Amino acid sequence: MKNYDAVILGAGQSGMPLAKKISNIGLSVALIEKRVIGGTCINDGCSPTKTMVSSARVAHLVSRAADFGVILPSYQVDQEIVKKRKDHIVTLFRGGAEKSLSKNENIDILMGTAAFKDSHTIEITSSTGSTETVKGKKIFINTGSEPRIPEIDGLTGTPYLTSTTVMELEETPEHLLIMGGGYIGLEFAQMFRRFGSNVTIIDRAGRLVSKEDEDVCKEISQIFSDEGIDTLFNSEVRKVTYQDGFTIITKTPEGEKSLKGSHLLVATGRIPSSARLGLENTQIKTTDKGFIRTDDFLKTAENHIYALGDVAGSAPFTHIAYHDAHIAFQHAYKGNGISKKERLVPYCVFIDPQLARIGLNEQEAKDKGIPYKTGKFLMKHAGRTLEVDETRGFFKVLVDPKSKKILGATILSLDGGEIMAILQMAMVGGVTYDTIATLPIAHPTLAESLNNLMGQIE
Repeated sequence: MKNYDAVILGAGQSGMPLAKKISNIGLSVALIEKRVIGGTCINDGCSPTKTMVSSARVAHLVSRAADFGVILPSYQVDQEIVKKRKDHIVTLFRGGAEKSLSKNENIDILMGTAAFKDSHTIEITSSTGSTETVKGKKIFINTGSEPRIPEIDGLTGTPYLTSTTVMELEETPEHLLIMGGGYIGLEFAQMFRRFGSNVTIIDRAGRLVSKEDEDVCKEISQIFSDEGIDTLFNSEVRKVTYQDGFTIITKTPEGEKSLKGSHLLVATGRIPSSARLGLENTQIKTTDKGFIRTDDFLKTAENHIYALGDVAGSAPFTHIAYHDAHIAFQHAYKGNGISKKERLVPYCVFIDPQLARIGLNEQEAKDKGIPYKTGKFLMKHAGRTLEVDETRGFFKVLVDPKSKKILGATILSLDGGEIMAILQMAMVGGVTYDTIATLPIAHPTLAESLNNLMGQIE
């Protein structure tokens, strides 16, 4: 049995940078990974999905070529080539990650499934069934999450798709049924509609992206409707059958409906990958949903064990997992009191136009009783969006009436994530909205619409 200064469970977007940080101060690290290096982001999430989203956007732009004076006789989507391009990017990114880790002589990469034997001892079971054990002075859990598959009559045993397997398709679905209208479901819905599929979303909520403000939800719903994507709201799938295609029985406010489709994507959220870690052999506690309980510095009930990323209930974004590695490293090895409560949590949903958020929206401000003023600027009035004919969406900002500092922003726009990052930095730097309103921002750029946005605040 080998002893390490640190044992890390999972080579995802917390595990990899954390392993490097620890090894760089001269300590030994065992990095245990059950599947492939890179975690969800590189292999099943950000990298492959955004690669496919890019292919879908090209298809969309080609379909609109005549709007720009470019006349094309025809075009077609080759799903097999789309998949090959996605696979190439995944292989490229994964290879880069593996190469970066392998260069470090203080890191041992151990492939297999990890489980606690006691609070310092981890048993690793390889794909062939062989086992080995390692000990760690400190242990970091970064096992991520996995698709949640609901218990629905008939679903088990059918060839349903998840957010991972849907990207392995080499044919374009004739009619893709999607259970779930969350961020993952929306990205795939628009993507496959642009590839040429008929798409129907079945969502239990009363509107898409229900955590966003109502005007955001309405705008996205209109965008999706304009692109020919059907949505059933307040609906719940009760039964699934498969015979040369899917038939699903759905409970709706108007009664039961039967829907048929060639493919079914289950996009009903994700659950933490904590059930098979042997946590019962430690003092570590979990929530009712299986998330590992931690303090504000990501430390568990065991003083030498930390949990990071999705499995710890952190916001389910790669950049937050990466930041968790920073918090845990500083707390475990530097004695710094950087808390997860002190960070702003940005995110971007890669529908088109992009939906990006930072800080509070109106819904949250009202729920918390926080006073605010708001400004809103429609993209159909922005010079840059008119020039490129991408006029859907809007900028929206909340500010403190007294300090004039930004409380939050929602950007539904072309390159919305990039604009959101500007406002994030303004929030961190304490830049007031009236300062931004009169900044000489380069013309003609999308960012100069921030002048107009801040000028709308009254």
